[in-house]
Amino acid sequence: MNKVLNVLVALVGVLFLLSGLRWLFDPTAAAATLGMPLLDGVGRSTQIGDMAAFFLTLGLLIMMGLVTAHRLWFYPACMLLGLAAFGRILAWAAHDAAFAVDLIAVELLITAFLLFASRRLATRG
Repeated sequence: MNKVLNVLVALVGVLFLLSGLRWLFDPTAAAATLGMPLLDGVGRSTQIGDMAAFFLTLGLLIMMGLVTAHRLWFYPACMLLGLAAFGRILAWAAHDAAFAVDLIAVELLITAFLLFASRRLATRG
């Protein structure tokens, strides 16, 4: 069971890393994947830099949790995803954004999955 869980967690980590790299090397496609246009000027710089950092950090945190077997590495990844879901809900409730239920669900499911995996896979607190 733990071997399968290791592979699934690694897959999630690699997907986040690839998403972050995509923001660096193909930002137009990365933005389209999330339903957003690629901005212009300083907005583009911020969009690419921040989104790449977000996804690369998620992927690296997950991989660090796997490699070190230290559950503490999974918690910041869970915080990033959980806060992203919260931000989407707030954007809908207070700022007239579309309710992105599919993206919110994915963020919350991955958060729950990582919390579960951190308990099963990590041998150190």
